[in-house]
Formats: sequence, C-alpha cells, structure tokens
Amino acid sequence: MTTALPIALLQQRLSAGRELLERHGLDAIVAFSAPRGLAAATQSSGNIGWFTNFTPMWAPSMLVITATDAVIIAPGKNETRLFTTRVGDLYQVEIAGPAGLVARASAIAHANRWRVGVAGADEMTAKLAATFASSFPRMVRIDPILQAMRLDRDPAETALHRRAAEISDAMLARAFAYAAEPQATPARLMAEVEHAGRALGADVSRLWLSTGPEPPVTYFEMFELPLSIAPGDRVQLGTMVSFEGYFAQGLRIGSRGKPAPELSDAAARLLDIQDAALAALVPGRPVHELVDLIEARIDAICPYTRDSDPFRFQSCHGLGLDYSEPGLAEALSPRRDKSRDADGPLLRAGMVFEIHPNFTLPGLGHVCAGDVALVTDTGAEWLTRFPRGIFPID
Repeated sequence: MTTALPIALLQQRLSAGRELLERHGLDAIVAFSAPRGLAAATQSSGNIGWFTNFTPMWAPSMLVITATDAVIIAPGKNETRLFTTRVGDLYQVEIAGPAGLVARASAIAHANRWRVGVAGADEMTAKLAATFASSFPRMVRIDPILQAMRLDRDPAETALHRRAAEISDAMLARAFAYAAEPQATPARLMAEVEHAGRALGADVSRLWLSTGPEPPVTYFEMFELPLSIAPGDRVQLGTMVSFEGYFAQGLRIGSRGKPAPELSDAAARLLDIQDAALAALVPGRPVHELVDLIEARIDAICPYTRDSDPFRFQSCHGLGLDYSEPGLAEALSPRRDKSRDADGPLLRAGMVFEIHPNFTLPGLGHVCAGDVALVTDTGAEWLTRFPRGIFPID
C-alpha cells in the first residue's frame, strides 16, 4: 500500500464519519464524488478523497459508511485497484460499474429503511440523480457538515499543498523561459508548461494564457491562441496544479520588452492588494473579510463595477481537495447573502487560499496576479515563491 497521507489519519477520519452518524441520528453516510479531473468544474471530488486519500481522475465513485461497514464503490477494475492501493484493508472496495453505483450503495445503506446522510448528490448526472432520489427515500443532505470537517487540515496536507505550489512555480519559470525564445508560439508555450507540471508529478497540470499588447480575457483552448508572441506583447497566464489531489495556482504577467508605466503601476497596485489580503489572514477572523477587503481595494482603482467589468473572475477562493474549497465558497463570494456572515467560517491555521485580484483597465485590458497563501498560527505566508510583479521576458 502507498499513500500520501498516513493511514492513521485515514483511520481517524473514518472514526469521525462514524461519530457524525451518532451525532446527527443517521444510520449511514453515502458520499458521491465526481471525477477529480474535472478540476474547477467540481466541488465534490474531495467528498471521498478526504476519507480515502484518493478520488479517480475520470470516473465517479461512491462511499458508504455505517456503524459496521466502510465500503468504497468503484466503477471499474482500474479504480478498484487504485483505491485498494491507498486504503489497504481500512475499506472494503467493490466494483459496481458506472450504472451500478447507486444500486450497490442503496443495498449497503439499507436505503429503504434507514436514515441516510448524503453528500455530492447535486453533482450527479441527471440520470444518476433520478435513480438516486428514488432509491433513497429517507435522504438527509449533509454536504455542509462534511465540507466543514474538511476545513481542519493536517500538516501532511499542508506538505502536499507546498509541493503543488513548487510545481506551479516551476511551470511559471518554464513559461517565461520559453516565451523568450525567438520563435516562441502561444500554443507551444501552453504545451511546454503543462508538460513541465506533469513531469514533476502533478496529476492536474493546466494553463490558461493570454498574449498581446492588451489581453482582454484568459484563454484555455488552443484554437483561441494567437499564432505568435510579438515584441511588446504581454504574456499573461495562470497555472492550475494538483499534486496528490491538493491544489495550487499561480498567476503572473510577463512583458516582452519594457512595460508601459501604466502597466507597471497596475502591477504594483495588484501586489498591494495581495499583501493587504495576506496580512488579513489571521486565525479567528471571519473568512468573508478576505473577499470584502480585496473587492473594496479593486473598486477603489478600477473604473468598472464587478458587473460592468468586461472580464473579471473570482478574486480569491479556498484551495483543498477541490480547486474551490466548497466549505469556504459561500463566505468568499462577493454576491453572498451577507445577512448570514455571522454564521460563516472563521480563519484557522492550515487553511489555504488562492489570492488573485483581477480586473480590467482601459488601454491595458485585463490585469491579474495570483499566489497561494497558507494561514499559520501567527498569520499567513505565501506558498508560491516565483518572483512577483511584471516578469521581464528577455
């Protein structure tokens, strides 16, 4: 058996699941995870990964915990082998086929008779969700409970985030090194960077990229990319990295030639926002203060509102076993129901955040900066260490 997290930690989490049963009057927990290869498109891959230290890359899976049983239901032989590699005999691992996941989970959880706590149902396919709803008449949604449990981080998890951040740094270094080559192309740059991440062990290694004198948006698709990188162009990019399921991200602006004073000023303002956000990551403070601070700083220098900005995405989010940690997502939404802030999560040591302020400026287009921050007992630190500010592409 090989595992990135100690088996003793997985045993503790199984025990925590069984304590949850007793505390909430449940007879079983049934958790669903979408494939972790969906990355930013899912917030359920950690439902099973938190318990088992593994979620399949391209297949859904289910987990059933009762007072006496702990069963992983995998869709095929490959996923079964991988789960067994990670959990040993801590869980029983069964093959059910993609169409048989719900039926097997229902049988183990005695769904017709028992009160079952369910997580991840919102991310099932329509067909699977319909079968699930009819199979679990006494279903209780426990997504917020499991998501809150996931916010307590073990030092072993922090180490995996650190490694993911190191890989992100190496990907950025490769990006700007390649961008300096005379015949560099955006398509090859994207391929070079994603390859660099995979070569260092990343299970997810992706890049978004925008080039040109005034990048308007970010591009994920090869067909959107320009054919070349010209003198005077900006190379603006962001990584998305997962190492052993734990995410990191880095956003940077590079300039092929001397940047305009307006761009240098914008970059300095971005760093000021990031540094103010880092200073605000103090254990015990409400999580929502982070997004409020960043959004207020952006509004003070950006002529566009969030809704009128030609291109602006989330200014920060939690990182964990999902690209956007679901237990922090509502608190970090600029459009959240602020009347519920008093009940929101508080910052605690071990939490990891992506802080990437971004907005549009007339004459400059979209500007951004992004780094991974770890909350510690005394404050916070950057896990990503690639040089900040505008990177000179020579």
